[in-house]
Amino acid sequence: MSYFKILRKKLKSTFFYNVIQNWLHKPIKSFSDCFGEDLFVYNYFSDLNKGFYIDIGCNQPKINSLTFLLYKKGWKGMNFDISERCIDLYKFFRKNDFNLNISIGSNEKKVNSYIFYENCTMNTVDEKFKKYTSKSVNKEPLIKKIQQTTLNQILSENRITTIHYLNIDVEGYEMNVLKGFNIRKYNPNLVSIEIHDESCPPLKNNIYKYFIKNHYRLVSIYGWTYFFEKKRNSKIHFKI
Repeated sequence: MSYFKILRKKLKSTFFYNVIQNWLHKPIKSFSDCFGEDLFVYNYFSDLNKGFYIDIGCNQPKINSLTFLLYKKGWKGMNFDISERCIDLYKFFRKNDFNLNISIGSNEKKVNSYIFYENCTMNTVDEKFKKYTSKSVNKEPLIKKIQQTTLNQILSENRITTIHYLNIDVEGYEMNVLKGFNIRKYNPNLVSIEIHDESCPPLKNNIYKYFIKNHYRLVSIYGWTYFFEKKRNSKIHFKI
C-alpha cells in the first residue's frame, strides 16, 4: 500500500473527517441511507412542529439519519449508539438532544460490543449478527465492553412520558430492546424497526407478531425497515 493510501485511510478514520463529512452532507431530498425512510417519517409528522423521538442505533447525526429532518424542524430527542465516535458526533451536531454511548437491551449488564469501525452501520452487540458480518466483510471487529440498560430505565430516570417516534436499528438485537420497553405504557405514535425475513409481510416473525399483539398496524415497508403505527394517520404519502 502506497504512502498516500495509508495517509488517506488514517485521515478517513478520524473524528475530524467525520465532522467534515456530516457538515458537507447535503442530499437532494433524503438524509437516510438507501430508501428515503426519513422522508416518510417527516411527512408522517407534517402537522406536528414540536415532538419527541428516540433513536436506538442512531449511527451518524446527519448521514443515514431518520431523525435529522425532525431535529431541523425543532423536535428534540434521545439518541443511543454503541459507537463512541457516533455519539461524539451527535454531541457536536445535535446539542439539543440527549446523546448516550450505551447499549439498550432487555436488562442491566455489561455486554460485548462488536465494532468493525467507529461509525459502521453494522456494529452490534448481537454475537450471531457479528459472525454474519465478519464473514460478509472478511474482517473481525474490535470487541469492547459497554454498559447496557433498558429503555424503560432511561425513560423513567429522565421522566419521559410521551414518545412520538421510536426508531430501533440495532443489527439483530431488536427483540432484546423491545423486551426492555413497556410499549403499552408509552404508546409511541410511530415505530420503525428492521426486520430481516424472507416473507413480506413477515407474519410468523416474532417482531412483527409483537407489534400486532400490542395493537399496532403495519403502514409501510422501506427495504428492511418496517413502520408500525398506533393510530391511523392518513398523511402517509409523499408530496412530490
